[in-house]
Amino acid sequence: MIETLFDVLGNFYHQGNFSEAERIAGIITQVVPDDDVSMQLSGLLCYRMGRREEAIQAFNRAATSSFASGLGAHHDDRLSAALQCRRAARRHGSTLAGAWYDLGLVLFRLRRDQQAISAFQSAISVRPDFRAAQRAIERIAELSCRQGLPSPGRNASATVTSLAPDAMKAHRSKDAALRRRWG
Repeated sequence: MIETLFDVLGNFYHQGNFSEAERIAGIITQVVPDDDVSMQLSGLLCYRMGRREEAIQAFNRAATSSFASGLGAHHDDRLSAALQCRRAARRHGSTLAGAWYDLGLVLFRLRRDQQAISAFQSAISVRPDFRAAQRAIERIAELSCRQGLPSPGRNASATVTSLAPDAMKAHRSKDAALRRRWG
């Protein structure tokens, strides 16, 4: 049943019917209060409908949910339901690939790079050939490396310290341009 709800949500999202998609996300959140996926998708929908503050609140709730933080994931039935939601929304062939990708872009614009990477990885889980999501992860990792932040699978500090100060200034300029282009 949960897979069907996420598929319906994805179909409404792709049709541009954000209010119906938001209604479905709300139903999922009512049934599974700790489901970080429906919280994130609610945030995306709020953002797309111009309700930025509500979107940020939803993203904050998703980031601090018991399931997202890994607290009690094996001891609480609600959290087991949250795990089922995550699996359903990330399953191969789900209708949510585009929504995951768009969520990643929004989170990147909001400078929530780790959440953005997770969203792009979800898009790839749904559609392994999703090249745009793969490139987005690579770009975020590159930006993190340039800024001296830890990034997945890279030794950022070694790369950053090897760059000359002038090169770092040029990279920061490119980073700002990339964020403007994506934002």
